[in-house]
Amino acid sequence: MPDRSFPSRPCSGWYAVVVLCLALLLSYTDRLIINLVVDPIKAELALTDLEVSFLQGAGFALIFALAGLPCGRLADAVSRRNLIAAGLLLWSIATICCGLALDFSSFFAARIAVGLGEAALVPAASSLIIDLFSPRRRGIALGVFSLGATFGAGGAILIGGILLGWIDDGQFAAVPFAGALAAWRQLFIVVGLPGLVLLPLLLLIGEPARRNSSGLLPISKVFRILIADNGTVLRVCLVKGVLAIGDNGIFAWMPTLLQRVYDLSALEVGGLVALAVSGSGAIASLIGGALSDRFARRWGTQARIVLLMGCYSLAVVGAIVLYFAESGAQAAMALGIWAFGSIAGYVIGHVVMQEHVPSEMRATTIALSLTAIGLVGISLGPTLVPVVASALSGAETALQSAMALVGLFSALLCFVVIWPPVRNGLLALTNGPKAR
Repeated sequence: MPDRSFPSRPCSGWYAVVVLCLALLLSYTDRLIINLVVDPIKAELALTDLEVSFLQGAGFALIFALAGLPCGRLADAVSRRNLIAAGLLLWSIATICCGLALDFSSFFAARIAVGLGEAALVPAASSLIIDLFSPRRRGIALGVFSLGATFGAGGAILIGGILLGWIDDGQFAAVPFAGALAAWRQLFIVVGLPGLVLLPLLLLIGEPARRNSSGLLPISKVFRILIADNGTVLRVCLVKGVLAIGDNGIFAWMPTLLQRVYDLSALEVGGLVALAVSGSGAIASLIGGALSDRFARRWGTQARIVLLMGCYSLAVVGAIVLYFAESGAQAAMALGIWAFGSIAGYVIGHVVMQEHVPSEMRATTIALSLTAIGLVGISLGPTLVPVVASALSGAETALQSAMALVGLFSALLCFVVIWPPVRNGLLALTNGPKAR
């Protein structure tokens, strides 16, 4: 029998997923485009690698993390669509302001505004999607939504490389005011504009009814749910932050590594990173979501979490391959292996969290995981790499080794954090398929 508690017109649900996926793609593009133009920004604003790492990481992560939980609580109480729309408008304008920054302080302030706007997206969108789909389709729906992060992460560099080529050829020279700016400044302005175009499409999404909701839960009850079942939800939130150390450390510095060490052009870097991240990540998003749905149907929802062990194992392999890479292509291959494990783990962890909490705190739970990603992963990852590189033998020559070591540390630590609830999932598997 079909589940009558969910929309009878699946097209409306998939329309929402596609538009939200595009919003997520834009958010990652606006967030990560800075990684392609590190050296031009350094030169014009007279910054150090450490200061640039603050713009890549802490400047964005500070407010992204601090605003995450308030945005999550807000998404559990107000229109999720309208909250996302407000965030989209803010981060798009803030991205344009990055291109107008005059010094470190103004750039840092603009990056904070980008983080504030993006903090509303994933908690509200995840909660909205869960209410649009039955448990049998939630994994694949969230997997499709996560394609926005996958293509945004890889596509930011590829699109940025193409746009920089056009800018260098004078394609935007006739644009009033912007055409006279430095290439990196024009890049930020151009990538900030599509968000304003997407806004009307976002407002066409209908706000679904909240399933089994009895109102906003008090903080005390939220905390009790987080630590239930060996702290499953809390541990999944924390492990997302731990793995994000490697995510952000490797990805933030990969374009710079390929340009500085392997002497590749911006367009070549964009192509390699897009192939590595978007190619493997797209497959990981769909396979991770679909495979977790299969596990849930066969062994129950408790079994989904076991798949995280395989995801973190792939991340370890990616970090090791990066350490021994001897060419730009090999470094990109390592990034692809890492991205497959990381993105699949992100999607699976997303569903695990949502299924372990009531409707009233789904957005709050996702926001908590984003807070962990912001405070732990985005803040520490980009900054740890130059710190470790300096400790090894100098930031220029040891950059690749530092990226690999930061990734390896974060992936191995994930096993320790997630093991207690994984044991429960293994018990579900050993008990055999659930009765149909």
